[in-house]
Amino acid sequence: MTRSTRPRLQGLLVVPHRSTRPLRRPLAALVVVAGLALVAPVASPGTSPVARSATAGAGSPAPGTATTAGRGTAVAEEPPNVVMVLTDDMRKDDMRHMPHVRELLVDRGMTFRQAQSPHPLCCPARAEILSGQYAQNNGVHHNSGPYGGWQAFDPSSTIATWAQDEGYRTALHGKHLNHFERGSAADPGWTNFDILIEPATDYANFDFFGGTSYRNDYVTTRLDQRTVSDLERWAGPTPYLVMANHVAPHIWMPRSARGDGDGDRGGRPPKVAPEHKRALARLKPAAFKAPSFNEADMSDKEKGVRSRAKVSRREMSTLNLARIRSLLSVDDAVKHLVDTLRETGELDNTYIVFTSDNGYALGEHRFTGKDRLSDEILDVPLVVRGPGVPAGKKSDRLVSLVDLTATLTSLMDLSPDITLDGEDFSDTLLGGKATHRRDTMLIQTGGKATGVRDPGWTYRGVLTERYAYGRRVNDRLSDGFLYDRAQDPYELRNLIRSKRYAPVRRELERRLRALGDCAGNECNRHFGRTPKPRG
Repeated sequence: MTRSTRPRLQGLLVVPHRSTRPLRRPLAALVVVAGLALVAPVASPGTSPVARSATAGAGSPAPGTATTAGRGTAVAEEPPNVVMVLTDDMRKDDMRHMPHVRELLVDRGMTFRQAQSPHPLCCPARAEILSGQYAQNNGVHHNSGPYGGWQAFDPSSTIATWAQDEGYRTALHGKHLNHFERGSAADPGWTNFDILIEPATDYANFDFFGGTSYRNDYVTTRLDQRTVSDLERWAGPTPYLVMANHVAPHIWMPRSARGDGDGDRGGRPPKVAPEHKRALARLKPAAFKAPSFNEADMSDKEKGVRSRAKVSRREMSTLNLARIRSLLSVDDAVKHLVDTLRETGELDNTYIVFTSDNGYALGEHRFTGKDRLSDEILDVPLVVRGPGVPAGKKSDRLVSLVDLTATLTSLMDLSPDITLDGEDFSDTLLGGKATHRRDTMLIQTGGKATGVRDPGWTYRGVLTERYAYGRRVNDRLSDGFLYDRAQDPYELRNLIRSKRYAPVRRELERRLRALGDCAGNECNRHFGRTPKPRG
């Protein structure tokens, strides 16, 4: 079935028609960067780009001043720019090695310490960001197979089309979802559809949509240049949404490697730019310090990983060092991006978001990679800087990539023509009192099997502030997990068969059943307190 004719899955609520209201003056710019976000105020119309930040006069609100608009959510006085920097397979703890991100985004924005990728795999996670919907509603369950891949996603209604409807210029640079076939039509909604053609994870030899090719080059450098070019030429009264989807620190898939759409088969450690090849030579993976690294007893884990051998510390050190060194180039790109926003007068009018599509295991529970519902894979970096965002603040609110889309849509005052599943956290972001009601988050991984009772899924579960619970979709107790993260933050003791925790398991299973087919506000329910363990 082609992308243009693919029906939406059951359970998706659609607003009858798109907004027909006239285009407004641009809001403050919003910039999103993988793992980190920056917010900046918006310029007044009729001023030169460079002079905007100094035009707020007495008696009138300064550009970017938070006001109530749209659905009652605090947003900038004028439409903001948004710039998102999205990394690929970045761990939350990787951010400690990115000095520019820490100085320019963390110290000047808000860091969300409990940010989650609720479907931690490239294609599903990116589909969530574009649509603001979980996989049961956007149709992308996996990277490939009958229930996934880029071709399963309907791009006709995304944050790009909603932004374009409101007068935004829009650009998508770098990696698409997980694959994009040469000769395919550009997705709607993008003024500049500047994506990498398959293979999208070859750092040295790569092609962009539109025909530009590079050989023996470096992809992060080129993505930096192409992103900054848009920021330079689009400075002015019209707002923009720019997404810079970097390849780093995904493993390097040279053009000669044979991938299957899932991204890692035949790969090598990430390729590193010459200027960073000697950096951090003595660095050891943070995973080595975790009790879960090469876990001694795997007998209580999910069936698919119980029999895994211990990983090589040398291989993990080599992989980790290459990953961090590749991220140093992204760090340089963030500085270049912020410098450009400052020089063009847009910095104070822009939200910058930095995040990743999913986390990554480096030997925890003897596992390397993603697509599992464990802490180091679900956790992603998320920082936002911009107008009204308090500098240097941290939040422990449990938020997700699905929520990020709802939040940006609110800040930009867009009118989606589909129902969003995320919870808007702009109240927290803008330093106000949190009004959220959700206490349980849906988490899941997709599958390719067709002959099962619940096709398209592998594991589904829920997160609360204290518990992580999940199970294989056609199994209840023999292939699942329940962790009390307050007592066991490294998820070493699986309690799914514990009689003491049976009341907890039953309640979390009830919540999973309630959320499994959720759409819209149904996905953000407040269930109340979980039962206490017996005894």
